[in-house]
Order: sequence, then structure tokens, then C-alpha cells
Amino acid sequence: MDLLARREHGVEELRLKLKRRFGREENFEAIATEQLQRLVDEGLLSDSRFSAAMLRQLVSKGIGPLRLDQELRNKGIQESWQACAVLAELEVDWGQQAREVYSKRFPHPISENDPAASRREWGRRARFMQYRGFESDHFMALIEYETAGIDQQVTAHLLLAACRLYGKP
Repeated sequence: MDLLARREHGVEELRLKLKRRFGREENFEAIATEQLQRLVDEGLLSDSRFSAAMLRQLVSKGIGPLRLDQELRNKGIQESWQACAVLAELEVDWGQQAREVYSKRFPHPISENDPAASRREWGRRARFMQYRGFESDHFMALIEYETAGIDQQVTAHLLLAACRLYGKP
């Protein structure tokens, strides 16, 4: 009960923690299965609550959709992150999430002075975003926009200003 008082746990996660503490005890598996089922029946242990809480925590840390599935499976949750998001009543704009993670980790643009160094930096940034679990669609535009040069940035700002001026979206 002490473990459950601190935070939500999944059935498999709690089984592993108990096994580490009491795994050598006689009839451990039978007793653990019986007690875990009792906790589930009483509503004290719930995989759906655990997965929803874990999903909220991981999204707030800036983890992308590909890594979410991996993290959930590592904790014994077989449902996809989409199913867990419905339970958590969570909607995520992955493009916006990628922008926030990218700008926090890389506040300065890629220098265009040395082309070889620029390519290495471009690769480093792409690997970081992939490690975080974002799909290439979420972050490639961010990196390419940075490396496109000042002329394209100025052009984009001018086009946006013109659209606002003439009332076109």
C-alpha cells in the first residue's frame, strides 16, 4: 500500500517492484497475483489511470508520439498512446510540441559560415528530435527553415504581412 500512496502504478510495474522485494518468498507468484487482482477489483490499482498519468507527464516533458508508445510498453501498458490520450482527455498539437522542444534545446540558429559544420549541426539537431520521439514531419521544417537563409525568412515575413494587409489568410 505504501507504493500505491506515492503515485499511480500499473499492474505489471507493481508486480516487478514486489518481485524485487519479495521474489524469493515461497508462493510469491500466487500471492502476488491474488493481491494485485484484489487491488484492481477494489479500484486501488488501475492500468488506465496509470497510463493516463504517465502520458500527461511524458507529454509535459516534451516527449514525442513515437517514444510515447515505447515508454508505455516499457511500463507494461499494451495500449497505444492514442488510446491512453482519450482516457487522459489529452489533445496534443505535435507540431507545436516539436517547436517548443526544438526552440528550448536550440535557441540559436545554425551558423552558415562553415558548410561542413552546418551539416553536422543539422544532423545533431535531427537526431535529438528523433530521440525525443518526434516524426520527421514534425521537425524537418523547423531545421530547414533555419538553414534556408535570411532571404527566405524575409520573404516569408513580407508575404505574411501582405496577407494580413489585404485580409487573406
